[in-house]
Amino acid sequence: MRALLVIDVQQGFVDSGDYRAMVGRIKQLINEYQKKQEPIFFIQHKTDNPKSRIRTGTPGAGICRQLAPYVSELIEKSLPSAFYQTKLNDKLKTAGVHEVVLCGFNAEYCILFNSVAAFEHGYKVQVIEDACGSVNTGATYGMNDLDIPDFICTVLDNSGEISVNDLETYLKRG
Repeated sequence: MRALLVIDVQQGFVDSGDYRAMVGRIKQLINEYQKKQEPIFFIQHKTDNPKSRIRTGTPGAGICRQLAPYVSELIEKSLPSAFYQTKLNDKLKTAGVHEVVLCGFNAEYCILFNSVAAFEHGYKVQVIEDACGSVNTGATYGMNDLDIPDFICTVLDNSGEISVNDLETYLKRG
């Protein structure tokens, strides 16, 4: 069985740019998983950092308004990995999950960390590249032309262990 991990799609991130298309693709994924009655886990990052767009206790901390109605299973984390010191792995095992599909924010942190952690926990891992984003830009890292989600997904795909597709290709494969 597969499970969808919707990682850190929180209002503060969504409000920081034009992520309508990305959120729309995530909504498509959610609808597909609901149709097939496959588990969906929303991951929410908690932080007390006063400079964070998603600081706990602020409107930006919540799951984005467009996706909030779909939340049935929520895992809170305070580090990039939702597998570390949470119940995520136990819940996945209990549900009989052997493959996880990831989407959300931020490609260079939580998507990367959770992909590797899921692989290390023995799951087959897929990342939906056009359903991932970053509030950072190449300039954040001194590489002005860097497309962060594209770069991270290329690295993951080139690993030979983690599969990366766009949403259309993923849905065609079923």
